[in-house]
Amino acid sequence: MTSPSPPCTPTPPRPATATALRGLCTLTLAFAFVAAAAASVSAQYRFGITVGGGSVTALVVEHRWAHQGIEVQLGTWGFRDLSVSVTAKQYAGSYSVEPFVGAGLWAVVARAEAGTGLGLIARFPVGVGWDMASRHNAALTVFLNRALAVKRPDPENLRPPRTNLIPLPELSYRWQPG
Repeated sequence: MTSPSPPCTPTPPRPATATALRGLCTLTLAFAFVAAAAASVSAQYRFGITVGGGSVTALVVEHRWAHQGIEVQLGTWGFRDLSVSVTAKQYAGSYSVEPFVGAGLWAVVARAEAGTGLGLIARFPVGVGWDMASRHNAALTVFLNRALAVKRPDPENLRPPRTNLIPLPELSYRWQPG
């Protein structure tokens, strides 16, 4: 004779924080895997300066591996503002001239008489890079920019950000240390 099985007790649902934490852990592991894979491939760094695009002038650091790259720019329009952008790029071809496309975010903080303004912009670069000589590169890029969020310094100004794409050309020079 078999003993009766205990009644089924439902398991309580997981709290939302546990589910979110598990998702964050999964995302962190995926990011670590991609970073390790990128580091294991012959990676290179390029340092340089840009004119135009997200600022009048900017310093740029690019991490390249295979045909991909991550670029970080720190720039200004007139020393009363600061802009930071992070852009992922996909390069095509493996010749001295490489076309590329990408996507990224651009954040701008600016001071004015009325206060401080903030902006978050999506940016989509389309361009071409040219390896001029050993370890020297020049690029011409057109960034298609779209405002995502804007905090204007004037609290009375509640206009929404413009939703059309705004093209901004950029010329850059990069040097790769040996």
